[in-house]
Amino acid sequence: MTHGNEQHLIPVISRLARQARNIDDAIALFQPLLAGEIGGATLYVDAREESMSTSLAKSTAAFLDSHEFPFRGLYTAPLIVRGRKVGQLVACFGSFGGPDKSLPALTSHVAEQLNEILARTSSAVPAQKETA
Repeated sequence: MTHGNEQHLIPVISRLARQARNIDDAIALFQPLLAGEIGGATLYVDAREESMSTSLAKSTAAFLDSHEFPFRGLYTAPLIVRGRKVGQLVACFGSFGGPDKSLPALTSHVAEQLNEILARTSSAVPAQKETA
């Protein structure tokens, strides 16, 4: 992914966030867009404020241990509503190239958009669903 793609993605992510009814909706809109540009993208929202939930830790470990993509990166950003941390965004990206300098900025932008949705909907951060 190039710097130009990052500049293209930021306004698209912002537009999709305005259309989303809630953060689950937004995640469902953001993931395919990011995956299409980067190669692989999975976004998780964790309601725990400090450490990662067990299910999320297992999911991210499975991603990092996978061999689907030569580059696998994990980025986090806080979710903050009305000045209080309510959870975190965990973004897992995979690509066939090397690490891209724009991935931390994209993660931050996605988190900012989720913060705005949370403030707009006044809903709590949903707990990460436990999966077997």
